[in-house]
Amino acid sequence: MAMNREIVIITEDTYGGEFFKRLLNRLRNEGLADIRLKKLSGRRNPIHAPYLCNPKLGKILRASELSKPDFIVYDGDSPSNYKSRRRDVEKHIPRNIKTPVKMLLFEHEIEEWICRSLVYNWAIKPSDELKRREGYAKHKLPDYVSKLDFKKLRNNCKSFQEFLKILGD
Repeated sequence: MAMNREIVIITEDTYGGEFFKRLLNRLRNEGLADIRLKKLSGRRNPIHAPYLCNPKLGKILRASELSKPDFIVYDGDSPSNYKSRRRDVEKHIPRNIKTPVKMLLFEHEIEEWICRSLVYNWAIKPSDELKRREGYAKHKLPDYVSKLDFKKLRNNCKSFQEFLKILGD
């Protein structure tokens, strides 16, 4: 387990920030990761950057670096093409940034973690399956942190395994 590291999270989802705050608290409480959100002056952490090719992403990354976090995590989904999505994000990372920027890109979307935890299969999108089975709406995303099954996710979810690896590096 990584010891007492501080990070900045940039998420393209409005409700993802609160989701990740609760997730990090739960991971810390269960002894899976000792990661804290770095306090930022004049800005909330996690930071919401509404879409991938946000021209402000470089500025957000530079401003985040001023707080001297151990690393920065960029969260996004890549339902169409993972490799091209990764390249799209990478081109917005300033070349001379010293703080490591680690990308967490979901094959589908973050609701995949919830569906895998609840053993729900989906046809098109995990969020659609949650909506069908549970009346899910995006604003409920943070409430689902308590339903995540870390054992199932560690054994059966590539993006969650990648997230734990990011936190542990």
